[in-house]
Formats: sequence, structure tokens, C-alpha cells
Amino acid sequence: MSIWDDPDMKVNDNFIKFEHVGDTITGDIITVRPHRFDDGSVAPQLLLTDVTDGDEKTVTAGQVRLKAALAQERPEAGDRITITLTQIEKRSGGKELKHFEVKVVRGGGDPQAGGQTAAQSTPPQQSAAPAGPDPQALAAAVANLSDEQKRALGLPV
Repeated sequence: MSIWDDPDMKVNDNFIKFEHVGDTITGDIITVRPHRFDDGSVAPQLLLTDVTDGDEKTVTAGQVRLKAALAQERPEAGDRITITLTQIEKRSGGKELKHFEVKVVRGGGDPQAGGQTAAQSTPPQQSAAPAGPDPQALAAAVANLSDEQKRALGLPV
């Protein structure tokens, strides 16, 4: 196998954007890698094969709620994932906080048919189920947030 066959070396300009409530993607994960933005912040980036058309697509989890949901679920290469934009919350200063539902089926399969795990970002004014997220995964996700993201979530900077 050549280095050019390595999934981390693939260049894909077919990026998924979540702009409207209900936007969704289901795909088989080829690789999960860190993506470094120009400002130095890092976000998970998933290269996946879209189950609807077989095309390779890229999802970069720059949104804080998507990043947290992925950190909780910890998807890996070979898993099937469904990501759905469930809500767009208007914030002060014209900003938006997007909420996502993430379903992961380990080793592939159909997340719509009752995936093995699922995480949903919950708006701050709603309470989640009593069972909380993995504290280590949550701490790791919060540690990777920018100061602006922490302020938006009401966390200490």
C-alpha cells in the first residue's frame, strides 16, 4: 500500500454543511482525524462514505455541540454514523448555537434501525436524562473549547 492510499492523506472537497434544521448525513467512517483551523483551534474531522450515493464526504466538527457529541460517542473508522442538525438556537450578538443528534453503530450497520449508541446535544434550558456523559470525555471536550465557545456556553474562561 502506498502512502497515497492512507485515508489521512486523502483530499476531499466534498464538505458537509449543516445549515437547516433536519440536515443530515449517514455514512461509514473511513477515518477520524484532527483538523487544525487557521486560528490554531482543533476539531475532529470525519472522512466518510455517504450511504445514499457512495461519495466520500468530509464532516468537520467546528460547532461546539457537534464536537461535544462526537467526543461523547467516540466514533472510529469502520463505524456507521448519522449526524442530524436538530435545532438552531439564536444567541446574543447575532450568533447561533447549533444542536445535533449523533447516532453511531459500531462496526457499521444502520443507525436509523436502532443504533447501539446515540448522543443528542440538549439546549441549555432543557434537562437531559439523569444518566450523564462520561466525565473524562466531557472534560476532554471542554478542554478543547476556545474561550469564545466557553463563554457562549456560560463556562468559566
